[in-house]
Amino acid sequence: MPILPPPRAFAASVPVLIAGGGACGLTAALAARDAGVDVLVLERDATPQGTTSMSLGAMCAAGTRMQREVGISDSPEQFFADVMARTKGETDPDFVRVITREAGPTVEWLADVHGVPLSVDADWRGLGHAVPRLHAPPDKSGAGLMGRLLQANERAGADLLTRAHVTDLYADSSGKVHGVRVKRPDGTTEDIGCGALILATCGFAANHEMIAKYIPGMGNARTFTWENSQGDAITWGLELGAAVADMGAYQGYGALAYPQLQLFNYTYVIDGGIMVNTEGKRFSDEMADVSGQGVNVLRQPGGVAFIVYDDALHHKYKDMIETRNAMELNAVKFGKDAHELAAALGIPGDAFAQTLADVRAVKNGTRTDDFGRTFAETAQLNPPYAGVKVTGALYHTQGGLVVDGHGQVKRADGSLLPNLFAGGGAARSISGPGASGYIPAAGLCMAMTLGRLAGTAAAKMTGHKK
Repeated sequence: MPILPPPRAFAASVPVLIAGGGACGLTAALAARDAGVDVLVLERDATPQGTTSMSLGAMCAAGTRMQREVGISDSPEQFFADVMARTKGETDPDFVRVITREAGPTVEWLADVHGVPLSVDADWRGLGHAVPRLHAPPDKSGAGLMGRLLQANERAGADLLTRAHVTDLYADSSGKVHGVRVKRPDGTTEDIGCGALILATCGFAANHEMIAKYIPGMGNARTFTWENSQGDAITWGLELGAAVADMGAYQGYGALAYPQLQLFNYTYVIDGGIMVNTEGKRFSDEMADVSGQGVNVLRQPGGVAFIVYDDALHHKYKDMIETRNAMELNAVKFGKDAHELAAALGIPGDAFAQTLADVRAVKNGTRTDDFGRTFAETAQLNPPYAGVKVTGALYHTQGGLVVDGHGQVKRADGSLLPNLFAGGGAARSISGPGASGYIPAAGLCMAMTLGRLAGTAAAKMTGHKK
């Protein structure tokens, strides 16, 4: 995927070209269309999906009308404080201020201008968020979000070309991008020119060489990510002299149903459930670090654990798409009491029963938790019980190209590349240098917020009106 010298002319050209048709790319296209500029989204797959489709479809945002309508008091300032606390200050505060300020307007713009229905999920709280601020479509799924964004792009008149694999960039010695080369399924190539290019591809979670280089501690870990997460955009940016940051950052996940390898919703844990290992014992504060919990699970015997909850929680959340999928795959096991569930899960009954008794004592205030969890505002776990065997995995990377407050890519010396923008997995996030700084729904927050900012700025830069 080299950087090629630009040809004298391109057979076709468009003011704003977007590489990647995930949440970032589709949001960027909407913003460019709002600015009255023609835009073309190039998507490698037959149907736009990417890591967005594998997610819970939620983005975090603060101070939105959706929050106010249900009585949630929040602000960009509180969001900023939460991110800085979560990362222990090990991230760029100026960049965090941009994202936490612009995420709320992005949610409202998507809903009010482009008809993408987003509402606050009041059940997702904690894990770094002071108040509920995860905004998701009605079905609370990444596939559902992608469907809504595609519909919005069609209404807005944004052009989408699928089965279009961007393999090379055309750029001059100044770093200005003139266009891209696209490979089609039959092996033929097409060259497309542009006034500005937005890199909205995935990160590098599926690129084993890049993981070994930048996140060596996860070199042998299971990955649960989109197969095309190869880090192409980061490689192009580096060749053009771009700066990268936080390349060791990633989102881990400790709730991947095993062996089915399907996401299971962490809401069960948030609302009072627990996690135990194959010995029937808890091994962490399940609420301390949702990303780092993936590593905690992998450190357990066999690299697996079990999410345990009760029948009341099961019925409360049984209509979530992750629960429905898990039920269809027979991943959820049930037991009328601790010993029956233990037998179904294949763990020691006496040790598991003692674990549940200890949790009950913590919840009723007669003892403190060995791991420091408070179980605040959660009910007791009462029989019958349910459980799901899970494993940990690397979900997606958080490091990438350094961009300014408009999504424009920076060089290593701090100057800007002339007409290159980045977002989604291509750009660095707000999670700091490792795994523990990740805050739930930051991935889509970054994707759609930077998508909107980059699409607007790229359209303004080209100066071309339709």
